[in-house]
Amino acid sequence: MNIELVDESDVRNNRVTYSGDRSAMPSVLSVVGESNRLDLGAAGKLAGLQVTVKGSRNRLIIGDDCILNGRIIIKGDAQTVRIGARTSFQHVSVYSVEGCDVTIGQDCMFSKRIEIRTSDSHSIVDRATGLRLNRPGSVTIGDHVWIGLEAVVSKGVRVPDNSIVGAKSFVNKSFHEPYVLIAGVPAGIIRRNVDWDRRLLPVEPVLALREA
Repeated sequence: MNIELVDESDVRNNRVTYSGDRSAMPSVLSVVGESNRLDLGAAGKLAGLQVTVKGSRNRLIIGDDCILNGRIIIKGDAQTVRIGARTSFQHVSVYSVEGCDVTIGQDCMFSKRIEIRTSDSHSIVDRATGLRLNRPGSVTIGDHVWIGLEAVVSKGVRVPDNSIVGAKSFVNKSFHEPYVLIAGVPAGIIRRNVDWDRRLLPVEPVLALREA
């Protein structure tokens, strides 16, 4: 079933489209502003998702077959949050503010209590100059990325394709090399040439046990 929701009288030109059962749509869907577009994809399970948009000309694009729990907040104008197909969130907060975008690739798996944010939401100020030091920045997370429990992906960073972010890590700089395990506070590469699988694969017995 294709569903299109248009704000009353269509004066503000906000549109939400979703192809699927209405019961699988986000539990909270609040849009304040003009000419916003929310494309929620098809065949997803989004009932555990809360979406808030405050501003104009923003876009939220969710790919097909996503399972998303958490919240997406877009505040400002002309920003885009894009989530690729077959991505799953256990409980994730995404903040797109200060004119910056969030892009999340396909087939990602995010655990609980994760934050992805384009801004600190408060200012760090140089006392000598009075200038703000903590600039906002767009966040890009590649395809097939697994992010562990309570990790924070901060403003202006890139997480590469086919990578893993360890639990409780703070990612505050960009990484470009794929097939890596990133962990720590602040995060760094702790292992290379690794991949991950949603399935719990059997563990190979250690050599000592084989010989026994």
